[in-house]
Amino acid sequence: MGPRKRQARRLLSIPRRRPVETLTIVGLDASKTSIMATAVDPLGHRIDQQKLGPGDPELIKFLESLSGPKRVVLEASNVWEHIYDAAASTGAEVLLANPAKTRFIAEATLKTDRVDSEALALLGRLDAVPPAYAPTLEQRALRRLMRDRVFYERKRRDVANHTYAILLQKGVPYEEGILFKKSRRDELREHRIAEVDRGLDAMVKLDEITRPLDLEVHTAFTRSTEAQVLATVPGIGEITATTLVAFLCPIERFPDLDAVVKYCGLCPSVFQSGTTTHHGPLVWDAHAILKWVLIEAQWQTRRRERRGDVAKVGKRVARRGNVNDGAVAAARKLARICAAVLRRGTAYQSHAPGPSSRRPTIAEP
Repeated sequence: MGPRKRQARRLLSIPRRRPVETLTIVGLDASKTSIMATAVDPLGHRIDQQKLGPGDPELIKFLESLSGPKRVVLEASNVWEHIYDAAASTGAEVLLANPAKTRFIAEATLKTDRVDSEALALLGRLDAVPPAYAPTLEQRALRRLMRDRVFYERKRRDVANHTYAILLQKGVPYEEGILFKKSRRDELREHRIAEVDRGLDAMVKLDEITRPLDLEVHTAFTRSTEAQVLATVPGIGEITATTLVAFLCPIERFPDLDAVVKYCGLCPSVFQSGTTTHHGPLVWDAHAILKWVLIEAQWQTRRRERRGDVAKVGKRVARRGNVNDGAVAAARKLARICAAVLRRGTAYQSHAPGPSSRRPTIAEP
């Protein structure tokens, strides 16, 4: 018997091992009315594809019908939270994808729910999912609270600006900020202007709506050490501090301060090719709430600390451009200060310690 036959017999005599349990990758394309689920094996072969209802029971039943460990990929959207929790309850590994960075889907010429769900599954198979941060349950509750509070605050500002515009059109002089002074705003009813009276009624109604929200925000503020540290920055109140903590923390997920500024939408877009660089408008793929909150807060910071860094940057840029450019530049500086305070975990210092006056000594050879 030759050596090749003996080697073949030895290989045949080796007992066969049980097949290793393979990973199943599931891509979920969610909408308001349905969830398209596509399951593939590690080689990319489709195992199953179903259109599920928007509820959690159908999704859980579909995932439990698949054998072995599972990896679920879905894009971040306004309906991702309950889908994420339902998939995680089955023991699956759940990955949240950033929809702005899934170019494989965004640039596809054929774009349907079936194609998108299978594309997400293939990205999960290749470990090429652009990640998005998935906050914890406590962070989600705080984010919902602050979204609600900021929503009504923006409505109140809109009503106030509309009422001020009516007063200017009618030629009625008014004190700056009078609509936000509850004890003084009723003085405007003496002019008997129907549009102004409607604005005053809307302000009273919004105050009634936001009163219980303010109590919840105050409770969240007192429980958050990070928010109390942020409140040491001039012009940062409870609402602003709690909003920044809700959407920025944990601050360690940002590699540097520039990433925080971009996330807040306060840096210009850059188009660079060769030796040509063009700075365009502010980046669009950013957090709208943080952008609005910081731009509003920088006015208070500039009033509280007139010689601070935020005020200096705002004035310098406003002289070169206009008031809006100065406000954005000041908000950008304020965002960097708040991020640095969160990273350091200590109270705000108006002036950083300067270099030591001691001359460096040169070691003698």
